[in-house]
Amino acid sequence: MAVEKLFISYNQIHQSICDCVNSNQVYESFKPTLIIAIGSGGFIPARMLRTFLKAKCGKSLPIQTIGLILYDDNLDKYDPETAVVRKTQWLNYSAGEGTGISLQGHNVLIVDEVDDTRKTLSYAVSELNKDIEKQRHEYEGRRKEGDPEWAAPRLGVFVVHNKMKPKQGGLPEEVMETSYFKCQDVPDNWIVYPWDALDIEAHQRAADERTAVTAAAAAASTDAAAAAPTPAPEAVAEAKVEAEDEPAAKKARTDEAAGAQ
Repeated sequence: MAVEKLFISYNQIHQSICDCVNSNQVYESFKPTLIIAIGSGGFIPARMLRTFLKAKCGKSLPIQTIGLILYDDNLDKYDPETAVVRKTQWLNYSAGEGTGISLQGHNVLIVDEVDDTRKTLSYAVSELNKDIEKQRHEYEGRRKEGDPEWAAPRLGVFVVHNKMKPKQGGLPEEVMETSYFKCQDVPDNWIVYPWDALDIEAHQRAADERTAVTAAAAAASTDAAAAAPTPAPEAVAEAKVEAEDEPAAKKARTDEAAGAQ
C-alpha cells in the first residue's frame, strides 16, 4: 500500500510556529537565549521561530547550526529504523577570533522540522549535555576566588511536526515535561516540505488540496453531528424520572426479598 504524502506549505509552517509560540507560551515558559537549528530541516523553521520570539523579547536571538544525518550502511535500502546518527557539523567552542561560544547560562532551544523516530533529537541533546559537562569542568578548573559559580544551561526542543508513533530515541524527563514544544501532532505519513520541492507552485497546489479535503471532512463530521436525531422532550423527561425512581425501586425490592426470608 502506498504511503500517503502530506504536502506542507511555507504558509502553513509559518502559521503553525506562530500559533505554537503563542498558545504554548514558548518564550514566557522557557525564556530561550540561544537557538540551535538541526540541519538541514531545522534551518527555515528556526529562522521563522526567531521572528516570533523577537516579538516577545524585543531582540533577535542568535542562531547556531549543527548538522546530523541518519546513516545506514545498507545502500540498497535505507531504513530509518536501523540507521544511526552521525555528525556532519557541530558547534565551535574555541575562543579563537571571537567565534567560539559558551553554553553557560543559556536556555538553548533545539529546532528541527519533525520528531520522527526521535533518534536525531535524542542524539543532539545527549551530545550537547556532554559538551555542557565538559565546559563546566573546564570552568571550575580555572575559576578563581570571587568568580561567579557555574550557571547551568537548560535545553529545550521545538519541532514543527511530531509524528504519532513509537519513538526509538528518548529525551530527558525534564525536557519532555517542561521544554518540549511541538506545533502539531501528525500521522506517521510521508511529510513533503516546501524546501524539498522542485516545482513550488505544484507543491502549493498539493498542500491547498490537502487542506481543502481536511476542511471538507471536518465540515461533514459537524453536519452529521448536527443532523443526529435529538430525543423528544417527553422521552428525556421519562428517562429522568426513571433514573430518579431507580434507587427507591431497588430498595423496595431488597426489603421484599428480606421479608420473604
